[in-house]
Amino acid sequence: MTVGETKDFTCLNCGDSAHQRIYRGKIRSGEHGHFTKDEQSVFACEGCGLARLEVFEADLAYYESEAYREDYNADVSAKGYLDAHAAEQPPRLDRIGSSAFENKTVLDFGCGGGAFLDLVKPYAQVTIGIEPFSGFHASLRSRGHQVFGGDAEALKEWHGKVDVMVSFGVIEHTEDPAGYLTAAMNLLRPGGVLYIETDNLDDILMKAGVPEFEQFFYRTAHLWYFTGDTLAKLCRKIGFQDIAVGHRHNFDVSNTMMWLRDGRPTGYGALPLFDDLADQSWKDMIERLGYADLIHAKVVKPS
Repeated sequence: MTVGETKDFTCLNCGDSAHQRIYRGKIRSGEHGHFTKDEQSVFACEGCGLARLEVFEADLAYYESEAYREDYNADVSAKGYLDAHAAEQPPRLDRIGSSAFENKTVLDFGCGGGAFLDLVKPYAQVTIGIEPFSGFHASLRSRGHQVFGGDAEALKEWHGKVDVMVSFGVIEHTEDPAGYLTAAMNLLRPGGVLYIETDNLDDILMKAGVPEFEQFFYRTAHLWYFTGDTLAKLCRKIGFQDIAVGHRHNFDVSNTMMWLRDGRPTGYGALPLFDDLADQSWKDMIERLGYADLIHAKVVKPS
């Protein structure tokens, strides 16, 4: 099969069966530079556009294992996780606002080593993490967070009691995103709020058609690929209301230019040609157009 050919899946979002291949090639299988030996395929629903890997290589057992952490992190310890991810959290908190967490029961659904929970703990009344990798559990508890290995365990204690839930970079990993959102709905109290972030299939570099970025963007651990529209549609299907979908961009102008020139990630500030005002203007434009690297959504459980 070649790019553009079709295959039948039942779309969990709209129920359509016709899917069109949007990518075939090697995809990332860990940190940058690690790719699959064989070519993989990504298909998008012709009805709504929700995209998925043709073959799901990852499953819950993989996310529970140290092998997953080793594939995507140089250091699999809780400290290593925090060192690597702590800097990612303040922009998330800035986007949401600390007042959203004040005196609230807060749950991070797929919390990893708990970097965001650490950040909001001074504001929250209770902080809870759901994390399948048990290697982080002792550290999470020692820092004052309740922790559960899965949603079924958490539901026994917190069904309908959570005020605010966050899900950062998790839904794309799940075999069943609809089931994941249903569990989130069941954990939230009536009127409770869920904030979701996931990679954006409409990323500016995907729109630009950079082949090296496509190979970097698609990965074995990401089973699903959302746009703002497909994420909103799925949340609406589960029963969430007041759905507000926006975007958040993490990178400066130089990162895009280096991808276009060299076909590789360079992080932030690789080309000192632009000042902070130019970079902020770039981010504002990319977010307004919906081409940011992340989808940022706020949804509410009906009262």
